[in-house]
Amino acid sequence: MKSINNQYNRIWKLSILSFLIAAFTGFIYRVGMLYPLPGSMDLVNIRHAHSHLMFFNWISPPIMVWMASVLAGQKRDLNHKAFKSCLYTMMGLGFLSYPFFLLYGYRSVSLGQANLPIAAIISGLIMITWYWFAWLYYQHRKRKISDFSLNLFDGALTALLISSLGAWGVSVFQFSGIHNPLFSSALTHFFLAVFTEGWALLGVMGIIWNYMNLQPRSIQTGWLWQPLLIGSILIFPFSLTQSLVTPIMLLSAKVGLGLIILSFVLHLYIFLKSKKFTGFVWKTILVLIGLKILFQAVAALPIDLWPAEHGLRILYLHLILLGIVSISMFKIFSFRDHSIVVQIFTVSVVLVIGSLFLISGYSPNRLTPDQPYQIVMYIAFLPVFPAAWILLRKVSKG
Repeated sequence: MKSINNQYNRIWKLSILSFLIAAFTGFIYRVGMLYPLPGSMDLVNIRHAHSHLMFFNWISPPIMVWMASVLAGQKRDLNHKAFKSCLYTMMGLGFLSYPFFLLYGYRSVSLGQANLPIAAIISGLIMITWYWFAWLYYQHRKRKISDFSLNLFDGALTALLISSLGAWGVSVFQFSGIHNPLFSSALTHFFLAVFTEGWALLGVMGIIWNYMNLQPRSIQTGWLWQPLLIGSILIFPFSLTQSLVTPIMLLSAKVGLGLIILSFVLHLYIFLKSKKFTGFVWKTILVLIGLKILFQAVAALPIDLWPAEHGLRILYLHLILLGIVSISMFKIFSFRDHSIVVQIFTVSVVLVIGSLFLISGYSPNRLTPDQPYQIVMYIAFLPVFPAAWILLRKVSKG
């Protein structure tokens, strides 16, 4: 899509830079689990810096870039300047938030006589840029469309706005003086569930459908995004401590899982039937989608497995965000350039996900090495190399 190269190439470069910083921060987190870190660096703060930069500057801007580019194909007078102003502001705030999350997390910082939670304040400003983008998107959105991917983008953007309610709730809750572990944890995981399952995955599905020029024919289009959107809102109880979850919450979470599984099974069925997903990278993406479906199907069964267990939760989030989302974006935004490097990136991501399985608590003893955390630490750095190569090549080309 030429409009992406011409209009948003710099934003894509900044997104890759964000990925590199966040990936290196994830590596430092793994180092800190084994060795003392300098100064007052705290593992919780490092994890916040890693995840928030991924959310703010790596996951969101490329999806928004593609959404704007699809609109440009439908509407020739698209105001690219307005979209770019929004995205540059969003990413600038994302970079600004990083050192505050890294050093202080959500703690307040002394500024003169005031103590302010700077990272939380900047996060709030970033969410305002989400609303700014949504306003621009719906201002330019045509009612009559021929591209089904815009339906997926509509659902994804709706999920992003809904997820922000959970984030705002956490901020308000921090200043309320109320101490309720269920309420606070529920708001946090509501944001995370809707952001990942709704915004990130629906957004990337929209990119894939558009890139592959797919159109649903034998399936009612609503089944491909509405269950995913509704399910993403319902599943957050699975991220809570099991003792805090009531029977009604558990039932709603299982209904949500069922809806998400249904939608992704349909996506995977269409992808396989199209026979367009050839080559190592695309086949890997399809396998990862299949693993995602399997993981959620097993979680819905009445067995002794709880998705909120730390090892499983980390494994699943990396399966989605580093696996399905990141590999898809590197594959599609490369525009057939750097194909070997994208394959190397894909292998490195698969190794990272496999290493996280070793420390998930469900790896068979005979398959688990003596020092799995050291292996995880070294492997965590691997995706940095191919991503850095792609960024350097893009910078050298201008």
